[in-house]
Amino acid sequence: MGLQWLDGIREEQFYFVDPATSPWSADFPNSNLCGISWDDAYSYYILSASAMETEGNAIIIPGTPPEDTAKFLFNVDTERILELPYTYGDAFVDDFSGTYSAMGFVGTMDGTVDLQVDGYGTLILPTGTYDNVVRYHFDRVQNNTIFGNTSQTTKEQWAWVSADHRFWLLLMEINDDGLSTSQQVWYDKNPALAGPSGQVDIAQASWSVLPNPVEPGTSVSIVGNSDSFHLRMEVIDATGRSLRTYPVGTTRISTDAMAPGVYVVRFLGSNGTTAGTTRLVVR
Repeated sequence: MGLQWLDGIREEQFYFVDPATSPWSADFPNSNLCGISWDDAYSYYILSASAMETEGNAIIIPGTPPEDTAKFLFNVDTERILELPYTYGDAFVDDFSGTYSAMGFVGTMDGTVDLQVDGYGTLILPTGTYDNVVRYHFDRVQNNTIFGNTSQTTKEQWAWVSADHRFWLLLMEINDDGLSTSQQVWYDKNPALAGPSGQVDIAQASWSVLPNPVEPGTSVSIVGNSDSFHLRMEVIDATGRSLRTYPVGTTRISTDAMAPGVYVVRFLGSNGTTAGTTRLVVR
């Protein structure tokens, strides 16, 4: 890795919520942790004392309404990200397989992750100095099949993690979708801490709606910190479809014309990315 990696380094945020408060919890029933990236990609994890696995990913595809959602479900064989506990010198190979859907098309996917924990030491970032950090390096190959045609994507990734910070402190990767190659490097401006059991702490919701549950045709109040009233909001149904949006400063939302079910209220920051979510139940 040369110094060119440092060109364009970004400060980003990857935070965690209870999957039950996320838009696609029904698609990933075994996950106990949902990670949301700065670009609104949702990753669903199964985190246990022995491993961290990915059950799948979902991301809203920008475009004209109604917005579509791309989903990658490792519903045949989950993708193992890390074996826990891990230390310098560890290595493993894991196979994964499942289905994906986007823009009305459905296909299958399978692949392999080859991981090695190849570095150990102290990591110094603008956010602080982190001790007892290990670096893992993996090569990932994914084969995608649709209408009998198969394409391949690859990813080479280096990630710095620690027992205190189970997820990425710093990440570098090279992606090849078969048509072009891209690379990125970013560090987490607010890295998630691991709890006493080694699990990643889920941030407490900054916002909620009251009353909840609520009858159809009534309105609910937005309750949260002072920042909550400076954010735009949208309501998402169980399929991930955005039903309605609200401008900055909204403190109440209506459930008129909303069928009984579970909805997600998503709070959007000034740059349009997710700042938080909470669940709304209409009964």
